[in-house]
Amino acid sequence: MTSTPCRISVIIPCYNYGRFLPDAVNSVLGQKKDGLAVEIIVVDDGSTDDTAAVAQRLGSSIQYIYQENQGLSAARNTGIRAAKGDYLVFLDADDLLTAGTLASHLDNFTAHPELDVSVCLSLQTFENKNGSTANYLWPLKCAHLDMHLCHSNISPVHTFMLRANAAQEIGFFDPDLKACEDQDYWLRCAALGKRFGVNPEGLVIYRQHGQSMTSQMPRQLAHDAAIRFKISMLLETRPDFPRAGKFYGWLAHAAGTICSACGLYSSAPQFALKLLDESSKAILRTAALAAQTKIEDAHLILAERYFAGEYFLRASGFAAHFCRTLEKATGFLSTRHPQLAALSTDLLDAKQKNIFLRLCCDYQRMAATVKKNYPLSLRIDTLSHDAIPFKRWLCPFTGKHYFGINIA
Repeated sequence: MTSTPCRISVIIPCYNYGRFLPDAVNSVLGQKKDGLAVEIIVVDDGSTDDTAAVAQRLGSSIQYIYQENQGLSAARNTGIRAAKGDYLVFLDADDLLTAGTLASHLDNFTAHPELDVSVCLSLQTFENKNGSTANYLWPLKCAHLDMHLCHSNISPVHTFMLRANAAQEIGFFDPDLKACEDQDYWLRCAALGKRFGVNPEGLVIYRQHGQSMTSQMPRQLAHDAAIRFKISMLLETRPDFPRAGKFYGWLAHAAGTICSACGLYSSAPQFALKLLDESSKAILRTAALAAQTKIEDAHLILAERYFAGEYFLRASGFAAHFCRTLEKATGFLSTRHPQLAALSTDLLDAKQKNIFLRLCCDYQRMAATVKKNYPLSLRIDTLSHDAIPFKRWLCPFTGKHYFGINIA
């Protein structure tokens, strides 16, 4: 007797993206060539364009649900309630699954049955006004994803596949968050002890344009700052989060928080200074745990160096706002990492890039996945080691650009 294949529920929220919707749906339908049982749930969040007519033309290939406009999180939540699959995937209406992505997630779950969440690659494409495109491959960390979530969002929402029973425990996306709602969701998932695993064989195309949510950076920054305090609360209250230990959780949080402080300083300096204080306190929490923390994992050794280096880079810009807490925080890191502390900004910047590469999945493997799966119907620029995985961040104090995850 043959077993029934696992059904995958792909939830597509749509608000005034009727022109993108057929491509997104067709990219999911193409996954059925792998013999997968897939249901497609399109949640129309009160669109005023032709989304309803487009959905009607798509016919029985989708389950169409209309609701009054309530926002992206509410639309995803409606999809969660309607889903009948054993696994859930969230795909925005302007994004695309490449061939074999869902099958590669299932292969990952089969190879690692302890996993609750599988995370694949995402290639972000920017559509410029002149019609040209630029591409940015989200660097996928190769281990300890729950720890890296304490620093920043690890990947766009469409790269995740999670077990439906895990989703039942997590609950729903927070409808009050208008940005960073996905990081909040995965943080809650990790705080419940759910296990994340990497899948460098799958690829999703993340199309960013003038209307996309992530193009609205000021709002993104404000919500990212709010997430900072939620991470602190989870570190305080969840005894086993992250799995690597509190030392690494607080250190990752400190580095991510000072990144947010840098990003917000130009537009909201007073709030940025509150975040600076939060990051300094997180370093002091790290210091209190240092003596009892055994470092036996090569990835964690690199992660500590990277987070410390990132803190040094950002903290140097806040010299005019130096306070006792920041002084103690940088003093602890300088004692623990004297070689990093002694480097000039430019040399530290170069070292950060080298460390970061080693924290991520093998670059050549990621590039091979992109070249194998990228749709021929879309134009892609030449992939190069320097062009893909990295953004530069602008220091508001020096006006210079440095390497790093550009939270801002």
